[in-house]
Amino acid sequence: MRALVNIKVKLRNALLFVMFITSSLFSGIYAEESLPEIYDGNSNLGYTFKEDSFSIYYSIINDNVYNQNIGVDSTQSFRWKAIEYAQNNDAENASIYIEKYIKSSLHVGFVNNDVFDVISESKEFKVLQEKYKTNFSTINLFYLFTALIGFFVFIVLNLKNNKNNSSTTLISFFVLMHSVFILDLFFFLSTLRYSYPHTFLISITFSFLYGPVIYFYYKKIVFNYKFRKIDLLHLIPTLIIVFVATPYYFYSATDKLGIMLEVGYQNTKPLFGYVFIVKLTSLIIYTSLIIRIYYQKVKNNTKLALVKMKWQKGIVFLVSSYVVFYCIYGLIIVSNVIPRIEILFHLQIVTMAVMVLYIGYKAYINPKLFSIGYFEENLNKYKKSGLTSSFSQDLRNRLVYLLEVEKIYRQNNISLEVLSNKLDTNRHNTSQVINEHFDLNFFELINKFRIEEALEIINNDTHKNMNIIDIAYEVGFNNKVTFNKSFKKLLSQTPSQYIAALSA
Repeated sequence: MRALVNIKVKLRNALLFVMFITSSLFSGIYAEESLPEIYDGNSNLGYTFKEDSFSIYYSIINDNVYNQNIGVDSTQSFRWKAIEYAQNNDAENASIYIEKYIKSSLHVGFVNNDVFDVISESKEFKVLQEKYKTNFSTINLFYLFTALIGFFVFIVLNLKNNKNNSSTTLISFFVLMHSVFILDLFFFLSTLRYSYPHTFLISITFSFLYGPVIYFYYKKIVFNYKFRKIDLLHLIPTLIIVFVATPYYFYSATDKLGIMLEVGYQNTKPLFGYVFIVKLTSLIIYTSLIIRIYYQKVKNNTKLALVKMKWQKGIVFLVSSYVVFYCIYGLIIVSNVIPRIEILFHLQIVTMAVMVLYIGYKAYINPKLFSIGYFEENLNKYKKSGLTSSFSQDLRNRLVYLLEVEKIYRQNNISLEVLSNKLDTNRHNTSQVINEHFDLNFFELINKFRIEEALEIINNDTHKNMNIIDIAYEVGFNNKVTFNKSFKKLLSQTPSQYIAALSA
């Protein structure tokens, strides 16, 4: 329960941080100009407006003045036509000129002006708002929250990586890349990219690294792979995209905004098409290699601990799902093959977010997954063991029967020797089976089953008739101190605290 409370506290703090970030983003977005209306008593509309960025005052009293301004500045003519059509409740033409003004002035916030409230319910204006107005929807805030969590996980993993563990470095960098990409998508979907144009292409340089990074991480935790100089060849596609994208990063904010609004002199659609094709090809190749490793070395490895197998299987499942959904996402973005159905569009992003959160969750509840030597130890520990895979699996099944059916852990004098005699094998084989299949030592395994039964007893004791010491004796402990210590190790709280939490 305490672990759960700690998770809730951290999630709350992270959410508060997200709220702080979003509130700061709001401050610069909705401070748009207001256009007070002035009626001159005739049928003509009049407005007085101060253009803050140029400190120019415009005054339109009649059609003649309005026509003069059209000749002077076509951009301002788009502005006033949009306003006039809006006041005449002509949503279609107003929307056309709003977009013309936005693209000619690069002033995206114009769509937020309260002068357009009269057409706010029209279909045409809603389409325009969806395109340009900042959107802090629940799903977009979830993406922002996930990206920030990912940055936090990256920092934590590397702070703990004081022994230069290459596998942890790879998986943390994998999380970082996805976090940057999710953040980039948040800016895109919320349209904040128009307010912060320097976010343009912030994740594109990572596009061809997803496959190689997760592939080499997988090879590392399965084979204890040692990197070679020839492996640097996998970076060639990334070096190419860095070379192509670098000039864009030196553009001014105005130039980048022009490209985003598709009025700049640069057309990035061919670039995105190229990136999609190469990235998808890369992901398919590396994911195929990972799946091949899984079926050849992991799936039927009876000596592999259950925790490690689940982790390696989980990686394969998430990466494979990501590739499938990325293909759908890419076809929606760069072609007209698949229509933009929201659920299809978001599947790839959600899968990416799940990967980030899954790795962060595992790093929190089972940090030894990212400790140095964790996946390599069993490759050498039982290297000279004569225990075959079939015999190991047989011993494992018999051990499960003794624990789950006969509940041998209830015997307070149980020992590795006694358990080995029950299995008709020696201590070394019993210890190897426990370590490889359960990722625990003998005492951790016995106490785990004891605590699980103790929890069942406590949860079913609705009238609270049993004492803690009685429960301890019932499941096989010799004393209350050992029971409390084992209970707290597994649940991060004492039995008394757990019972009190149930009563609350």
